[in-house]
Amino acid sequence: MTYQLKNILIGLLPLDEGCSSNTAAVLFGVGLARRFKADVTFQTFVPRASAPYSALGGFAAGLSNRENKRRRELVGAVGTTARAAAGEAGLTFVVDEPDLDLDELTERFNQHTRLNDITVLDAGDDLLGNNRHAIEEALFNSGRPVIVVPKSGGNPEPQRIAIAWDGSARSARALGDALPLLQNARQVTIIMIGGEKDLSRIASANGPTTYLDRHGVKSEKVTLEAVGGDVAETLREYVRGSDAELIVMGAYVHSRFRQAVLGGVTHSLLEDSPVPLLLAH
Repeated sequence: MTYQLKNILIGLLPLDEGCSSNTAAVLFGVGLARRFKADVTFQTFVPRASAPYSALGGFAAGLSNRENKRRRELVGAVGTTARAAAGEAGLTFVVDEPDLDLDELTERFNQHTRLNDITVLDAGDDLLGNNRHAIEEALFNSGRPVIVVPKSGGNPEPQRIAIAWDGSARSARALGDALPLLQNARQVTIIMIGGEKDLSRIASANGPTTYLDRHGVKSEKVTLEAVGGDVAETLREYVRGSDAELIVMGAYVHSRFRQAVLGGVTHSLLEDSPVPLLLAH
């Protein structure tokens, strides 16, 4: 039985001042929802600006008010274009446009991520610099997978999918979370990249191949050596050469603490990926 996505959260983060078109994440998320006949929740991620304490309190407050007016206009613009895209696709949707400071907005966002099957976000830096914060919150605090879409966009019904496998709990979680897409793909490749880790000490690629076969997914395995020790670039080169349309991988951090930064491969692919990334932590 094919597992279906029923609830999709799409983050609305304005990428350009005055832009009247939808971002790559909105277009991908709407296409994904149409494919699975899923309901969509849009949430704008534009925190309210707070005026710093200053002896020039009135002046600072005035600046803050003008900035918040600009932010509300951006929220209105991205909400309008998202509504139009979802309506044209015939989707059932809601648009949440909270006017909150960063901490309250983050908590609101986290509540949404935990009650949706998947979250879709833009990879590119947004106009107000909240993009990476939203991605990390969705990854580390939701317990759900995230699809991060590059500015170049991507196919919301990917037929060729590459799975970066290293036998870790994170890669296993990503593999399971990706099943709805894997079960609809024509070609699934499990990639193991040597040069950074000792492949002999991690789970064999035969394991996920058998797992996927039991879920009705035929796959093949490929073992590569990291070019110059650069796992991310090796994965990018493989994807470009194979015409893969989605990368599935576990997201890594440098520490177990919440303030940890993203691991090198995850960070590099978020900065530059030719296709959307399905990440799980």
